Amino acid sequence: MFNEQVIGSKRRTKHISGLLYVLSVHVIVLFFMSVQRLILLAANWRQINDVETKFGWISSALLRGIWFDNVIACYITILPLVILSFTGLLNFASRRLLPVFNVYYIILYLPVFAIGIADIPYFHYFFKHLNVSIFNWSEEGGTAAQMILEETSYYVYMILFLIIVSLFGYLVFMISRKFMKEQPQNLTLKQYIVYLPACFVLTGLCLFGIRGRTGYNPIKTSQAYFCNNPFLNQLGINPSFYLMRDIIESSKKHYTVNHIIPEKEAIAIAREALGADSLPASGDYPVVRNVVAHGMPEKMNVVIILMESMSADLLKIKENGKEITPFLNELIDRSYYFGNFYSAGTHTNHGIMATLYGMPALFGRNMMKNVDIPLCEGLPDVLQRYNYRTMFFMTHEAQYDNMNAFLTENGIEEIYSEEDYPRDKCKNSFGVADDFLFEYGLNKINEKAKEPGPFLATLLTVSNHPPYIVPGKFKAVSDEAQYQIVAFADDAIRQFMENARKEEWYQNTIFALLGDHGKVVGSQTYEMPLSYNHVPFIIYSPAFEDAPRRFECLGGQVDVFPTLMGLLNYSYQNNTFGVDLFKTVRPYIFFSSDDALGCIDHDYFYMYNFKTGIEGLYKYNENKPDNLISHHVMLGKNMLTYSAAMTQTADYMLRNRLIRIRRP
Repeated sequence: MFNEQVIGSKRRTKHISGLLYVLSVHVIVLFFMSVQRLILLAANWRQINDVETKFGWISSALLRGIWFDNVIACYITILPLVILSFTGLLNFASRRLLPVFNVYYIILYLPVFAIGIADIPYFHYFFKHLNVSIFNWSEEGGTAAQMILEETSYYVYMILFLIIVSLFGYLVFMISRKFMKEQPQNLTLKQYIVYLPACFVLTGLCLFGIRGRTGYNPIKTSQAYFCNNPFLNQLGINPSFYLMRDIIESSKKHYTVNHIIPEKEAIAIAREALGADSLPASGDYPVVRNVVAHGMPEKMNVVIILMESMSADLLKIKENGKEITPFLNELIDRSYYFGNFYSAGTHTNHGIMATLYGMPALFGRNMMKNVDIPLCEGLPDVLQRYNYRTMFFMTHEAQYDNMNAFLTENGIEEIYSEEDYPRDKCKNSFGVADDFLFEYGLNKINEKAKEPGPFLATLLTVSNHPPYIVPGKFKAVSDEAQYQIVAFADDAIRQFMENARKEEWYQNTIFALLGDHGKVVGSQTYEMPLSYNHVPFIIYSPAFEDAPRRFECLGGQVDVFPTLMGLLNYSYQNNTFGVDLFKTVRPYIFFSSDDALGCIDHDYFYMYNFKTGIEGLYKYNENKPDNLISHHVMLGKNMLTYSAAMTQTADYMLRNRLIRIRRP
C-alpha cells in the first residue's frame, strides 16, 4: 500500500530532478542553436540590406527558427524524458541514469552542432543549407578535407564548434551534478497526483514538438517561408532538419528512363523535337529558345483555374438525362478548346509544375517537395519581369506538398491558403470548398485589379477529391457522389465567372481552365487509364473575336506557358518542354503515372510499365484492347524514344539546376 510519507526504499532522488534535468538541457540546446542562427544572420546581413521592416521580419524568422530547433531537440529529448519519467514513477534512483544521459546528449548533439556550424560558411557560399549534395564529395574525402583545411576562414568556425561543444558538455555535466547532489526522497501519494499528469503532459508536448504543428501534415520546410526575402525565409530552417528531410526525400525510390537511351542522345533528340537544335548554342541550357514577339504586347490579365481531378471524360457524362458539367460545356462553345490535351502526370504537384513551369512529370517524384527547392523558368517568373503581380489561391494548408516554399521561390508573390480563411469555412482535411475559394479569390483579385498593371492569378480547386463534401442541392444530380461533386465544382466555376463578368478587369483578361490531372471515369481498357491524363483545356476571353474555335492538335500541360505567352505577345526565353499550340504541331504528347510512361499520337497510345517491363501499343481512338506493339515495332520505338528523351532531358536539367536561366 501507499504510505503518505514514504513509498519503497530510501534510495531515491527527488521526484522532479529527472524532469528538471531534461528540461534544462533542452533549453540550453535551444539557446546554442539560436546563437548559431544569429551568426548565420550576421554572416549574411547583406542579404537583407533592402528589407525595410528589418526588426519585424528578423524577429519572425528567429522565432520560426526556435520552432524548427525545437523539433530536432524534441527528437533527442523524448527518450530521456520517457525513461526518467518512468523511473521516477517507480521511485527508482534516476540519478544513476544521469551520467548515462550526459553521454547520450553529447553524442547526439555533437553532429547537430557540427551541422549547424558547418552550415554557416556553406550557406554563405551556396545560398542554401547543407543538403545531400555534400555526400557527392565522399569519394574525394581527402581532397575535400584538404580544401577545408587550406581555407583559413573556416578556422573561425572550427574554433566556434569546439567552444560550443565544450560549453555544452560542461553545462550538461554541471546540471546533472547539481541534481545528483540532492537528497534522496520518495514520492508521496500527493506528489504522485501531480507528478503523473506532469509526465503525460511533458511527453505529449514533446511528441507534439516532434510533429511541429497541428493540422493535416507535420511540419515541413515551407513553414519557415513568410515573406519575399529568400534569405529570411531560409534563416528559420534548422540545418539538421533540412539535411534530414533532404536525405529522406532523396532516398525515395523513383522510376527513371535514364537507361533507355544515352543521355547525350536523349538531349539531342529533345533539342530537335523542340526546335532548339537550329538555334545558336545557349550555354548549358539544352532546350532554351528565344521567342521574339512582333507588335505590341497585349498586357492582359491572366486567370488560371486548375480543376481538381477534372478528366475530359467527365464533360461527356450525363446523369438523369442532364450534363453534370453544363457550365464548362457551355463555356467551351465560347472559347478556344483543345480536345486532345493531356496532363503531365497523375498528381496535383505534377499539374502545377507542368502548367506554370513547363516541366514534365518525372513519374512518382514530387519536385516541389525537394528540400533543395528547384528554381524554375515559367509563367509567374517571366510575367513578373513584365511587372505582373502574381497570386496563387489554394484551399488547403500552404505547406501541403511544400507549395508555400516552392511557389514563393518561383515567382508567386502572394499565396492564399487555409490559414487565411475562417475556420468555420473549412470542410475537411483539404480545407475550404471550391465555392468559397472562388468567392475569396475574386475579392482579392478585385483588390489587386485596382492597382496599376496586370496580374496573374492561379486558383487550385479541390472539391472533386475524396472525401467528397456534397451540398444538399447537388445530391439530386446523380445517385453517385463522384458525379454530384463534379456538378458542384462546375457550378462553383460558373458563379466565379458570372461574378467576375461584373468587374472592369474582366474584359481585359484571359481565363485558362484545365484539369490538374484526371481520374478514373467508367471502365478502363488499358492498364494506364487514359482518363487520368486526358483533361480539358479551355482558353476564354471576352476579347477573343474569333471564338469559338476547336483545336484537334495534340497538347499537354507543359504547353500552357508558351501558349499563353503567345496570346499575350511577349518576347521571352522558353526554357521549358512546352510549345505554343497555336504555332507548333506536336508529333506526340507524352505523360506518366507513378510507374509507367505514356505517349499519344492521333491514333495510337504507347505505354511502358517499369514494374513489369511490359510495353504496349493500342488503337485508343477505337478503344481496342489489342496490343499491337509487335505489328508496329518502329512506331512503338519512335514513341518510346521521343517520350524517354523528353523525360530524361528534364531529369538532366533538374539534376544540374538548369530549369531556370541564370541571369546577371
